[in-house]
Amino acid sequence: MSFDENTQIFIAESNELLNDMENALLELERSPNDIDLINRVFRAAHTIKGSAGLFGFSHIISFTHVVENLLDDVRKCTVPVNNDLISLFMRVKDHMVSMIQNLVDETPTDENEEIILLRMLNASKADKNNEKQETITKTTITHEEHQSGNLVVSDHWHISIRLGTDTFRQGFKPQLIFEQLTEMGEIISAKLVTDSIPLLENYDPESCYLGWEILLKTDVDKNTISGIFDFFHGAKISILPPKSLISDYQDMLESLAGGDEALGKILVEIGALTGSELQQALNQQKESGGLTGDILIEQGAVQPEVVNSAVKKQQQTRAEKQRELNFVRVDSKKLDKLVTLVGELVINGAKVSQLASYHKNEDLNGSLEEMTLTLEDMRETALGLRMVPIANSFNRFHRVIRDTSKELNKKIRLEIIGGETELDKTVIERIGDPLMHLIRNSMDHGIESPIERTKAGKPEEGVIELKAFHETGTIVIKVSDDGGGLNPQKLLKIAKERGVLRDDQSLSENEIYKLIFEPGFSTAESVSNISGRGVGMDVVRRNIESLRGSISVNSTLGKGVTMTIRLPLTLAIIDGFHICVSNESFIIPLDMLDECVTMTETQKQEADLHNYINLRDEVLPLIHMNNYFGLSPKAETATRMNIVVVKFAGRKLGLLVDKLHGEAQAVVKPLGRVFQGVRGFAGFTILGSGQLALVLDIQDLAKSAIEHEQLEQYQQLRSAKNSVDQTLSIH
Repeated sequence: MSFDENTQIFIAESNELLNDMENALLELERSPNDIDLINRVFRAAHTIKGSAGLFGFSHIISFTHVVENLLDDVRKCTVPVNNDLISLFMRVKDHMVSMIQNLVDETPTDENEEIILLRMLNASKADKNNEKQETITKTTITHEEHQSGNLVVSDHWHISIRLGTDTFRQGFKPQLIFEQLTEMGEIISAKLVTDSIPLLENYDPESCYLGWEILLKTDVDKNTISGIFDFFHGAKISILPPKSLISDYQDMLESLAGGDEALGKILVEIGALTGSELQQALNQQKESGGLTGDILIEQGAVQPEVVNSAVKKQQQTRAEKQRELNFVRVDSKKLDKLVTLVGELVINGAKVSQLASYHKNEDLNGSLEEMTLTLEDMRETALGLRMVPIANSFNRFHRVIRDTSKELNKKIRLEIIGGETELDKTVIERIGDPLMHLIRNSMDHGIESPIERTKAGKPEEGVIELKAFHETGTIVIKVSDDGGGLNPQKLLKIAKERGVLRDDQSLSENEIYKLIFEPGFSTAESVSNISGRGVGMDVVRRNIESLRGSISVNSTLGKGVTMTIRLPLTLAIIDGFHICVSNESFIIPLDMLDECVTMTETQKQEADLHNYINLRDEVLPLIHMNNYFGLSPKAETATRMNIVVVKFAGRKLGLLVDKLHGEAQAVVKPLGRVFQGVRGFAGFTILGSGQLALVLDIQDLAKSAIEHEQLEQYQQLRSAKNSVDQTLSIH
């Protein structure tokens, strides 16, 4: 379906509100008496319902209305917050996500799930006795309550009306409301509310933007008054009986639309204050100064609790408006296009710089230097637009841990550190599934049952920690648990039983831990819905490596496991180092470059014999790039070789290359499907000269080189064995 811009905004904002609802519910489970969290959940549902009404999504309105009713009972403390209620609202949130997605996909809503949820919502509401008791409590006010300040004195019904924008189009006339109210009793006051009227350029003469705050003196009951508004669809109506409690006015304040109004105007609007009382306070303020709220309290015109709630509402509205002013909603495709264009600009800038190098013109070179600096700033700014806090990805795991821990009968808590750390949106989208698998593994294999933890002297509740921070041009994500840890001997035994290792093969502890990334390897004794098939960790590693990242394992038996993921901050534009092998150009990511050295004659002899050299008393493995790529070395560099030392995942590796060209910005482009199976490359770029250069994937290159060397050794052994066999057969 092709949606207009407003509908697309509704879908995006609804998904954001539902995410916030889930986060608030998870916090509410830990703090069930926090009224602010309950209000957050209510506001999310209420806002979605109101927005859905603007677009005529009646099925969303009707479902959310039932949700809102139950949440209203929760706010009034007639329905207690417990685990069952939280679980119900979690299901409600999931269903609302599906309803929004159904709009996008043009698919029908799951009616069976909706029927079940509606029954559960209605069953959870306070029974009629509780509702009657609540009515009695609100209308039978004792002298003590009055003295304690729980009462806002008013002898009249307070009716708050906000008509729906389609009122006129539906053929209804607002004067009918006043005619019927006049028949019921006496209208003491009626204040017109115009804060919803838009600017002239956005004004629709067929839409209704009106509202009223009415004080009515009558003997009829609430149902009779409410009946007037039965056919005013889309209207927001609040009816407070005479002698209402402070909490009723606080609820009304909470449900008010966000208008940036003065405090006194808000209090008059909800009927907690009369216009004359406000004017008297304003006159005193002119004479002696002071805050409006303080003066009103001193005069006894309004209760402090109501003033505080009004101030809170005012501050909240202003903060929300300020946030709206600070942010502009932009389609991510436009940002991608911008980054692509900046990348092309970087390439063209490099071309111009290269052309200028042929002409010794100081003014031209000076201008180009300034242009290069501006381009670098532009590149950083453009890439920064795609950076989002990683908490956006981390926060969804609270729900995963809550649901899965219940399934496993374990007590597990998630702690997030460094959620404000920013990462490219593309990388965040692709890292979600690997992180999900690591967390589920920690819950299933890492964290012990409460009984086992108690026996081990640990708290019953296990902890999974997600930590993110920046480190030398990369982002580091650590997934840790305080569970039982990995048992190296058990891993070795399983590896040999399943043919991953030979019986006579020995490994270091770090190498043993890496076995968990082998295809088909699993420590689970049985297959469950969570894990145990041995198809996950291998995929996790491949997904991370496809992002030019790495993953490593550290474990202490009995204390837990830490998985460390290292990722580039962005995949689009990188700072690189330009090298040449034979006549071919390559780019090494600059954040992986450690140093460049010229190989001595002694080192050259070592390299020819062993494929490693002694570099300042450290053994440095080498890759002969000419040999690896099957290229002939240039004659002028045959006697002089350069070593580029690169670092990755805590290791170092030397690359033997012919020529060093220095730093270069590279716009990384994908190789395409035809070259997807080629090892050791992250993509390609276009240099300033117009020449193509392959961007090296250092980690994959190292792995591929090791496998290549092992294959050569195997072929040499096989050739030697064949020679021996032939000699024996002759004799």
